[in-house]
Amino acid sequence: MFDLPETITVWAKSANDGFGGFTWSAPATYDARIAHKQDKFVDDQGNQLISSAVCYSEGAALAAGVLVYFGTSTDLSPPATANDVRALSQTPSGAGDLKKCWFA
Repeated sequence: MFDLPETITVWAKSANDGFGGFTWSAPATYDARIAHKQDKFVDDQGNQLISSAVCYSEGAALAAGVLVYFGTSTDLSPPATANDVRALSQTPSGAGDLKKCWFA
């Protein structure tokens, strides 16, 4: 199994707050492997980008557009240092639910 020694905290948009912002799901924490590296990827809109970081995790809430904080947080809203998942892939065959996320 892939070693996941670090932690990420994830928030998903749950609703429009009526003032141009969003309300957020409760934070969920997951084991992860974080790498601050440049990696070429294509986002959901077809744009080719270079990542500032990638992470691997089995987090069920991970999806494009969620916000991820590298570390553990109990904040009800994502901190300003949280990153949005710009692209996501799931590795099949023997890797279980392991996902790779790209951050720009």
